[in-house]
Amino acid sequence: MSFRIVPITQLSEKQIAELASLHHTVMHSLLSDLGLPVVERYYQIAHKDVKVIGFCALSESGNPLGWAIGSPKPDQLNRHLRAALFWFISQMSRVLITRPRVVGQLWTSIRSTSGTMPAGAIELTYLGVDIFARRHGVGREVLNAFLQAARDTKYRSVVLSVEAENKDAIALYTRAGFEIIDRFTEGSFHRHRMELIL
Repeated sequence: MSFRIVPITQLSEKQIAELASLHHTVMHSLLSDLGLPVVERYYQIAHKDVKVIGFCALSESGNPLGWAIGSPKPDQLNRHLRAALFWFISQMSRVLITRPRVVGQLWTSIRSTSGTMPAGAIELTYLGVDIFARRHGVGREVLNAFLQAARDTKYRSVVLSVEAENKDAIALYTRAGFEIIDRFTEGSFHRHRMELIL
């Protein structure tokens, strides 16, 4: 399978929308549970944030196949989602009607303290690969690009949280040198906190 790795900052608006759709389709996360409009807004905000490090694997035709994205202040990205208050309330009202448990999970997540960011760290927030592009090195390559950019930016470490049952992701991170430093529960999610010292 042929693909190229590009920084997320180089994606067009159409590709950002396609990346958000890919995230919504393949990633089991609270962000996905909040619905595609929220996922799209997250990536629009991340696309413009100069502190965000992100890479996308694009197919020969320019379609996103996988991505890795992170920030030294992931909570700020989430706050920006809530900044357009009327829009956010309308989205949460829709979720409350269609999937009320998700709103409870969101509230738990907002109140959660799964750990503070170590000094000089960046958090790898999301890494995902299209189901049809798995086992072709896409995840490894977007992760490597992310890690190299973190080194180039002089971060001292990369941290991430991964669901405990996601064995493939844990194996990928372990092969890259990450180690489990904590285990925690956030609502219905059982997670590992992992760290790689750069």
